[in-house]
Amino acid sequence: MKLSIIIVNYKAWAHIGKALDALQPDFPEDWEIIIVDNESEKDAFQAFERQYPWVTLIANSENSGFCVGCIIGVAASTGEQLLFMNPDVVAEVSDIRRLIDVKAAHADVGLISPKQVGVDGVPQKVFDEFPSVLNQSKILKHALRVIAPGRHPDPRADHSELVYCDWVTGSFLLVDRTDYEAIGGWSRDYWMYVEDADLCRKAHDIGLRVAYTPDVQVFHAHGGSSRINVAVKSMTKLEVIISKHVYAQNHEHGIQRWLIHGQIALFRLPGLLLASLANLLTLGQIPTLQVRARMLTDLTRYYFGVLSSGSWLSPRAKRNQS
Repeated sequence: MKLSIIIVNYKAWAHIGKALDALQPDFPEDWEIIIVDNESEKDAFQAFERQYPWVTLIANSENSGFCVGCIIGVAASTGEQLLFMNPDVVAEVSDIRRLIDVKAAHADVGLISPKQVGVDGVPQKVFDEFPSVLNQSKILKHALRVIAPGRHPDPRADHSELVYCDWVTGSFLLVDRTDYEAIGGWSRDYWMYVEDADLCRKAHDIGLRVAYTPDVQVFHAHGGSSRINVAVKSMTKLEVIISKHVYAQNHEHGIQRWLIHGQIALFRLPGLLLASLANLLTLGQIPTLQVRARMLTDLTRYYFGVLSSGSWLSPRAKRNQS
């Protein structure tokens, strides 16, 4: 079965080079790799194109975010199966084949992701539950995992068998093209983050199951293409908050929707306000406080924008709607 590996890049050429070097030795002839380069830099793009002529590269003139990058990649792909892979993930062809085999052995699984470990060798969180009123608090979420581990599996636990879960990360996600199309694909409503929960929620809605397998392991450096400086870090953290609001607006209804919106704001604004005050007292010399102070300003501006426009979308996601 032909496989299309789709990678969305943003200034992470060094990471992608390691990923491709790991795949190249026994890369199958009927597989393809498509790299969508957001806000492409001509010199770096052309140098990479010369170094890896067996890879399809697509230059995107602006940083349209992860979802739109994936959508562009899918449109250019021909595989019967799609593997969405972050630029800072390293896997061998044998790892991917095993993941395909695990998925094939579970006919009810529509989307699947493997175990991922970081530079420290510690397993990363690959799956979780859909955002809800019950799990916005970390304390309550932990309590639910202790009380009902079958319904609320701990993503940090050392699992030895396949885990059926609500959603899996999009950093290394395998799905059949037919299922991807039936789901409706990635949503343009998300610029970055929570888009994988959205995709998996839509899979559940049409009767597909989502799974995590510990039988396959890949290496994930995690965050190499976005966490660069204070401005970028505050922006990416803010997008997490905004995307949770978008998810609630898109998938919840009635009082549950507004309770989640309220919880998201309530659990974050007080801490950001205190950090902003601390940033003033320390004369802006501590980067982590600078990040939070900037987040408070931008989040406040976002909430006023929601009140005036009625839209919960990120300003960046709004640009991707056309």
